[in-house]
Amino acid sequence: MTELGKRLREAREEKQISLDELQEMTKIQKRYLIGIEEGNYAIMPGNFYVRAFIRQYAEAVGLDPDELFEQYKQDIPQSYQDDIPQPLSRVKTRQQLSAEGAKWLDWLPKLIAAAVVIGAAVLVWVLLQRGTASEPPARTSPETAEVESPKNSPLEQAKEKQRAKETEEKAKEENEQPAPSAPAAVLSVTAKQGNTATIEVKDVDSFALELSSRGTSWVEVYNTKGHSFYRGNLTKGQTKTFDLSAESEVWVKIGRTLDVDMKVNGQPFAYPFAPKDEVYQKLRFILKQ
Repeated sequence: MTELGKRLREAREEKQISLDELQEMTKIQKRYLIGIEEGNYAIMPGNFYVRAFIRQYAEAVGLDPDELFEQYKQDIPQSYQDDIPQPLSRVKTRQQLSAEGAKWLDWLPKLIAAAVVIGAAVLVWVLLQRGTASEPPARTSPETAEVESPKNSPLEQAKEKQRAKETEEKAKEENEQPAPSAPAAVLSVTAKQGNTATIEVKDVDSFALELSSRGTSWVEVYNTKGHSFYRGNLTKGQTKTFDLSAESEVWVKIGRTLDVDMKVNGQPFAYPFAPKDEVYQKLRFILKQ
C-alpha cells in the first residue's frame, strides 16, 4: 500500500464510509477503489483514469485533490496525451479507395443534379393534370350563404379586449392568494455519533423535506420499513421534495452536504455537523405528534 492509498483509506474510515457506499457516491467500480487504496494502478484503464479516480475519491472523503497530487506526486502516474486513442486519418481512408470507387464519386454530384431536375419536371406535370381535371366550385345560393362578420370590426375588438381583461383579473386574483404552508417543525438533536445524528420532530401534523443541490451529491431517503423514497445523484440545480407526514421514522443520507440545502416544512435546516467538518452525514428523523 502506498502512502497516498493509506491516507485516502484513513480519511474514508474516519467518515465511516464503506467501499460500497463510496462506489455509489462516485460511480467508480469497487475494484478500482481497492486498487487506489493498495496502489495497484495496473488494473486501471490508463493513467488518465487513475488521476481522475483519485480526484473523485479525495473529494468524496473531504480531502483536497490538488494538495494530494502535489504531496504524493511520486506515487501518482502522469497523464499523457497518448492515453487517448487518436482518430483514424481520413486521408489514409481516402487513399485506400479503389480507382473505380473514386470515379463513381466524381459522377455522383452530376447524377444527383439530374435526378432533381427529373423529379421537378414530374411534379409540375402532376400539378398541371390535377388543375385540368378538377371540377369548378359549386355556386352558393343566396338562401344558404352565410354572412361572416369582419374579424377586425369594432364589436369584435371590444369583445376581445373584455375577454383579455377578465383573464388578466382572474390570474391576478389567483396569484394574490397566499399558498398554504406547512407549520414550522420543532426540531431537536438528541444524539450524535460519528457522522450520524438523531433528530426528534415534535408538535407537527405534517412533515415535508425539500433537498436542493448546488453541485452533485449522492442522496438517499428511506424509512425503516424498507421503502426507498429516493436513491441517486442529485445534480446541480435539481430539487426534490418529499411528503413524509405518514412516517414515524425517516433516514436521510447526503454524500456531500457542502452542495445540498435542506428545508423542513419550508424552513431552512441547519445540519447537526458543520459540512466542512463532516461532508457525508446520516440523519435519522423521529416524528412525534
